[in-house]
Amino acid sequence: MTRTELLPAVLDTAAAAPLADMVRDRLAENEPLHLDGSSVVQLGQACLQVLLSARDAATRRNLTFAVCDPSDALKTMATLAGGEALFANSEG
Repeated sequence: MTRTELLPAVLDTAAAAPLADMVRDRLAENEPLHLDGSSVVQLGQACLQVLLSARDAATRRNLTFAVCDPSDALKTMATLAGGEALFANSEG
C-alpha cells in the first residue's frame, strides 16, 4: 500500500530542507511519492522547486508521483509560478 505524506500548511523556505529530506528518503527506498496537498495555504519558490524536482526524480525512476487533493491555494500559487507540471497525472 502506498503511503501518502501530508504536506505542511506552510511550504516556505524553512520547510524546504525537511521536505527535500523526506523526498530523498522515499526515493532512496524506491517508494512512490503521494503527497496530500489539502492543507497547504502557502507555497514558496524553494518548496515548489523541491516538489518539481521530486516529480522529475520519481519519473526518472519509474515511480508514481501525485499531489492528491491539492488545496486551491496550492494550485493557484504553483500555477502562478509556472509549476502546473506539479499536478500532471495527479488526483484532485
